[in-house]
Amino acid sequence: MISKVILKNFKSIENEVFELTDFDLLVGSNNSGKSTLLQALAIWQYCVDEFKRTKRAGNRGIQIVLPNFTAISLPEFVLLWKDKTERKNVKNGEKTKPEFILIDIDVYWKSENNIEKNLTIQLRYQSPQSIYAIPLSGWDYFQNSEKSLNFPQIVYIPPFSALEAFEKWQDDGNIKQNVGKGQPGSVLRNLLFRVIDKPNLPIKQNENWQILKEKIQEWFGVSLNIPAYEKGISTMIGQSYSVGKKEFDIITAGSGFHQILTLLAFFYGYDGITTLLFDEPDAHLHINLQRQILNHFKKQKKIQFLIATHSEEFIRNVEVQSIISMLSCKPKRINSTENIIKAMSDVDNMVVLKTKLSPFILYLEGEDDARILTAWASILGKLQEFNKYHICYLSGENKLEMQKKSDLHFNALKQINENVQRIVLFDYDCDASFHPDKTSLVMKEWKRKNIENYLLVPDAWKNSIFDALNTTEMNLFTNNYIQIIDLFFEEQSLTLPKNFDWTNIKANIFEVIDGKKILFENSDSLFQRLMKIENLKINREKVAYNMTKDMIHHDILDFFNSL
Repeated sequence: MISKVILKNFKSIENEVFELTDFDLLVGSNNSGKSTLLQALAIWQYCVDEFKRTKRAGNRGIQIVLPNFTAISLPEFVLLWKDKTERKNVKNGEKTKPEFILIDIDVYWKSENNIEKNLTIQLRYQSPQSIYAIPLSGWDYFQNSEKSLNFPQIVYIPPFSALEAFEKWQDDGNIKQNVGKGQPGSVLRNLLFRVIDKPNLPIKQNENWQILKEKIQEWFGVSLNIPAYEKGISTMIGQSYSVGKKEFDIITAGSGFHQILTLLAFFYGYDGITTLLFDEPDAHLHINLQRQILNHFKKQKKIQFLIATHSEEFIRNVEVQSIISMLSCKPKRINSTENIIKAMSDVDNMVVLKTKLSPFILYLEGEDDARILTAWASILGKLQEFNKYHICYLSGENKLEMQKKSDLHFNALKQINENVQRIVLFDYDCDASFHPDKTSLVMKEWKRKNIENYLLVPDAWKNSIFDALNTTEMNLFTNNYIQIIDLFFEEQSLTLPKNFDWTNIKANIFEVIDGKKILFENSDSLFQRLMKIENLKINREKVAYNMTKDMIHHDILDFFNSL
């Protein structure tokens, strides 16, 4: 069993350590590095197989050319190097000379005496079509290591590809080449034939074939027939299944059937495997089939499984300690299955990208809040601080529900970016509603019923009228609007007390009155009254932008200062 892998300068990974158990799921978003580890191990195994075929001494490596490279599909070797950079310039005195950047794939395992051993394979770039593979500790060390009982024997299974209509018999090299190209479907019949191709083992005594056939019967209700091929006579491998007395070629079955067949064929078709690498084995599978194939492999104690997956069903049906998260593009054992599922399903890529550039997130109740805050930030000269935050909207029925929603989303986001920080901003609503701790640096709320209550400034509304009518002073066109605004604030008793201004007013009415309704939502709201004259629409954002610093309350300034 592989206990640890250290990768250096390989694809997206500069230097990472992966601690492994006998059954691990690699989970994460696309391009997070899940398949990268599997591909590195596939290359390690390919190099080991090539090393076994050569007779070398000392510490020189072997040349590998791209046409013969069957580990994974590549148009050119430089794509294996991080940032596609295979060398760097190094200063030596006054001169600068190029120096190769080497890829290290270092695999650890436990010997039969439970002693940790490792084999590092180093890759050196030569050209787009060739590289050198080097056993870092020398050929003698390699030859001694590969003879040990627990020396890893790895098989990599890429995501399923389309099945071919006809399939010739192929030897191991051709099968590996097709698998390396990401085309396991093109050799499925060959893989199934491998399971029964045991000259000294009668089919009825072939336990692997019997189990494979039983599982297909159990999961699909069909009988898998013995692969039809006679060496030296047949030109194609035939593979069929039966439903009752009717026989069908496997190409007529669905993609889920093909996927399951492929996984089982790899598992039962190779002898001496220690480690199986499955890349998205859940593809094309119904939830029930995902659960069944997962449970089947979990019971296999003699083989180590390393599985890259997006499947929520896989994640829910393994122990939490079996999950390695790659959401942050770094391997991390997790302590919460729900956080991982939430991160993969509810945290969109835009949030991930923005919080990686600036690790701050602001949770608001709705989009109007964001527009109002942007206007105030502009007036107060706080746009730089405010724009550091990526804004997420909670849109819940009550504050407690929104608080829980923000917790779930933030904890999920932390799985991807552990450095992210947050602020959650609520309306006050009423005394009976949920209220965060006043000393909290994260959970904050306005001291007024809602954010619109800070727009209860008559001069801000008058400025909005002037702005909308493209004027800066009272005239015949503005008089009606100004009268409506004055009358509205008089009716609501919303006037400044003596010795107060709009920045420091503390009248209780501002904590109780519902600015959202009386300004915008009611049938006789100020918004509706103004619109009745000439369909003039004065919205929240316009009012906020037409406030001056001496109209913006200290509560607002305190919030921006807390950012």
